[in-house]
Amino acid sequence: MSTIDDTLSATGLASALAEGRIGSRELLEHYLARIAQRNTPVNAVIALNAEQARRRADEADAATRRGERWGPLHGLPMTIKDTWVLRG
Repeated sequence: MSTIDDTLSATGLASALAEGRIGSRELLEHYLARIAQRNTPVNAVIALNAEQARRRADEADAATRRGERWGPLHGLPMTIKDTWVLRG
């Protein structure tokens, strides 16, 4: 069972990531599980590239361990409305 607080805002989650209270991969897996559990009736997530997201989360965690930050959303998983043209 996950210990991630689902009531945290994106800002709260980004702070938890920056402070090392949670990892990017841990947070991603939490939300992938929620998508798997809850998406069918609402069909909110149409295209999902979980393996690429996992790779990127692992890269973000490695960067964090090296002391690197990629900006205010470093390691935060997100969805993008499908009206945007995305590679792949």
